[in-house]
Amino acid sequence: MNMKLCRKTLPVLAVVLSGLLAIACTESKTTTSIPDSTENVATTDVTTPSQDSTIPPPTGEPFVIGVVNTEGSPAADFPDFTNAFRAAANYINSELGGFAGRPIELEICISVGSPESSQACAQELAAKKVDLAMIGLDIFVDYGTFNAASIPVIGAVPILPSDYTADAVYITAGNLVVQGSTANAITNPKYLGLKKVAIIANDSPATLSALATLEPALAFAGATAVVIKGGETETDAGYRLLMQQAAATNPEAIISMYGQSGCVALMRARVELQVEVPAFTNTACLADTVINAVGDAAQGWYFAGSQGGVESADTDLMRQYVSQVVNKAPEDVDVFGFTTLGWIQTLSIWKVANNIGPTVTGTAITDSFRQGKGTLWGSDAELQCGTVPSLSAVCSFAIPFAVYTENGAEPAFGGENISALDVLDL
Repeated sequence: MNMKLCRKTLPVLAVVLSGLLAIACTESKTTTSIPDSTENVATTDVTTPSQDSTIPPPTGEPFVIGVVNTEGSPAADFPDFTNAFRAAANYINSELGGFAGRPIELEICISVGSPESSQACAQELAAKKVDLAMIGLDIFVDYGTFNAASIPVIGAVPILPSDYTADAVYITAGNLVVQGSTANAITNPKYLGLKKVAIIANDSPATLSALATLEPALAFAGATAVVIKGGETETDAGYRLLMQQAAATNPEAIISMYGQSGCVALMRARVELQVEVPAFTNTACLADTVINAVGDAAQGWYFAGSQGGVESADTDLMRQYVSQVVNKAPEDVDVFGFTTLGWIQTLSIWKVANNIGPTVTGTAITDSFRQGKGTLWGSDAELQCGTVPSLSAVCSFAIPFAVYTENGAEPAFGGENISALDVLDL
């Protein structure tokens, strides 16, 4: 079936977030010094409105958004966020009339994954008196500096435990939701209603952190789980043995916590061993490199945080604007990963700002999110910021799943976003 499949994250990548948790556990002792000059890039030009747009171009005093994102570190490099922020700002200025008629200006500061560089970025943006701080992936957000300067903070993905209760707004709950929603999808009678699970996992700090949420969530839902441990990487034979050991427990469902190389071998092993129970993994395993390698062996796998089906018109629009930033053809833009999340984050903020009007401020935007007036871009899904006291900074507690069929990646469970809250003992 010749269709362009939508493999976007709405909103998280489990394996990447797990890796970030591992970085957070180890980087606190880093000796990385502050870079000689923190990179700051201002986007001041307003793109010419498209001929199709009937909205007047933005005018007047710019609304300045200070961006902090991590790039350039061997352990943490996420330029997709920065590219998406730039692309979304260009789209907002050229076709949506800016922030309630005011042009957006970005001040982009690059962190290198250390507390010192995160603090340097916060201080730089505070000195520039930005209206709002927008976080891509910053492991050590300096909330103190932003708060002292009365600069509200909006992020996409909380990483450290302190992020979940920070004086900030996060549009997703990160890995916590991925694991909880996976447990709910497997165990809830509304979905699969299965109670015996085998988990194939490595023994890395990242996976141990994810298991610390997943195993209690499965138990809370009344399921039993057996964890089959492998190394951080395995040979094809090693992955096959892990699948064989998982199948030997007679599970009703299997969860893999390995990344892309592990996905290829485990998908193939599941077919070779004739394991027919449903298998769950993360969105990273929907990458072209994986699907092109395994073909039909991907059938029967569920992908947490991905929405299957034909690519939407908004994804095509995103490709167009990101292509201008990264100097690629639209069809060559990789929308798998944090590109989509950065696009959704920026435009979700725009939706709130647009409802406020010309007097929009950063504080008014975060207040609106906390008052339940925020929805995700591309949907009418209401964000629930602050509704869970122990996760007071978090706005979203549910994710979609895709399932791979003979037609490719399709929406699972009727396209419903599955909540993690049903199985998290908060």
